[in-house]
Amino acid sequence: MKTICTTLVLLFGTVTISFAQKGYDDIVKQFASKPQAEHVQVSSFALKLARVLVPREEAEFMKGIQSVNVLSLDECDHEVKEAFRKEALTLSENGLELLAEVTDNQDHVRIFADIHNNKIRNFILVSVGEDPCLIQIKGFIDLAYMDKLVSDNTKNLK
Repeated sequence: MKTICTTLVLLFGTVTISFAQKGYDDIVKQFASKPQAEHVQVSSFALKLARVLVPREEAEFMKGIQSVNVLSLDECDHEVKEAFRKEALTLSENGLELLAEVTDNQDHVRIFADIHNNKIRNFILVSVGEDPCLIQIKGFIDLAYMDKLVSDNTKNLK
């Protein structure tokens, strides 16, 4: 009887903890259905079609991307934005590495990535500022392409 009670307590604790830890997919599901929320999900098939239309360097970069998920709440009510901010700031990172965190006036942006063997498997950008949004890119993106992309798009900023 003691082992059954112990097993039930451990099982209940495990289930409770797993439900308590919300992930980024959960927050997208929670807020995508809110009025005025914009949610766009681009699948691997659509990305394959898009690769045909872009220059070779960009197509090479896009080859590793499996899906793109964008949630924008800039047209939502203030209450929805506040609820998103509260949820987004308390999310557990679940194995993601915090790459950058930027706060400027009322904007607060956090960038996370899951990196293995010089490839990004999951890239997440969360903005909880004036126009809250969440962008998630899944796939196997080579860090060399990311470095090139960043340097190409920031050379005019120096």
